[in-house]
Amino acid sequence: MRLTNLFSNPVLVKELRRRMRGNRALYILTGYLSIIGVVTLLVYLAMVSTMSFNTPDPELGSRVGKSIFITVMFVSLLQVCIISPALTAGSIAGERERQSYDLLVTTLLSPWQIALGKLGSALAFALLLNLAVLPLAGLSFLFGGVTFVELLIGMVGLLVSAILCAAIGLFWSSLMKTTQGALVVAQGLVLLWLAGIPFLYIIAAALFGGDPLNNLVGELTLGGFLCLHPFIALGLTAVQLAEGGHPLWFTLNSQLNGVSVSIPMLSPWLIYVAFALIVTLVLIAWSVHLLTPTGYTRREQRQQRHAPPAPPSAVGSGG
Repeated sequence: MRLTNLFSNPVLVKELRRRMRGNRALYILTGYLSIIGVVTLLVYLAMVSTMSFNTPDPELGSRVGKSIFITVMFVSLLQVCIISPALTAGSIAGERERQSYDLLVTTLLSPWQIALGKLGSALAFALLLNLAVLPLAGLSFLFGGVTFVELLIGMVGLLVSAILCAAIGLFWSSLMKTTQGALVVAQGLVLLWLAGIPFLYIIAAALFGGDPLNNLVGELTLGGFLCLHPFIALGLTAVQLAEGGHPLWFTLNSQLNGVSVSIPMLSPWLIYVAFALIVTLVLIAWSVHLLTPTGYTRREQRQQRHAPPAPPSAVGSGG
């Protein structure tokens, strides 16, 4: 599909108009920025309260700037992971609830146009939320301690997370019949993803004893597994950049059978971006399959096959 066809997609135009009209978009944007602003202000006041004016600290400005930047990115990423599935959870399930799904799939639009139109409208609003964060994140440059590369990586992480979470909502919206059910399952899956990776790491640490990242095999396996978590991947990248590392790769120094080895590896944020884009493509393709008449018919047949038998009709039973 050409890019011009994407922007001329009638589903995308319709969904954008519906999403931007009314006060709902204004309320979401206002609440989104208000939460970030309040949390950032509280962090700044907490740091100022511990400041000592009698002994000047030349690194104080850098620490304040770094703290503001990390707070803005953390709260923004958390809200994006919660809001993005809600933006697409009702995209297909809502059509079924309004009894307009059959009319949608019988139009001349292909399943790809329908899926990308629904997803594109949600991502356009998510992009608006990400861009609205820039002035708050830019406050960190007034204090120092943050580079443009860190800001760029943080914005890429926000955008990729929004795409992945929106694709999760679109998939469950294509699979389920109600918006509420799709929303609950999609957000629950996102929360399970965010909490499950650290939990599995703790289990691995308990099973293997101590820190499982104390050897080369553990660092390559569990270290790569931790990079599938957006907060951990971006946090590790920030630590590496603070230590003077390269934004695209880092050198892994570890032990293999008692021998010190150095292996160049991709930066954690690149591993997370690759993982998120691959999962997004799989979910979109699966959603398109469910939107095709063949995929929908097969799913309905499976549901009817496992449904309990209908009670016998009383019509014609009398003698």
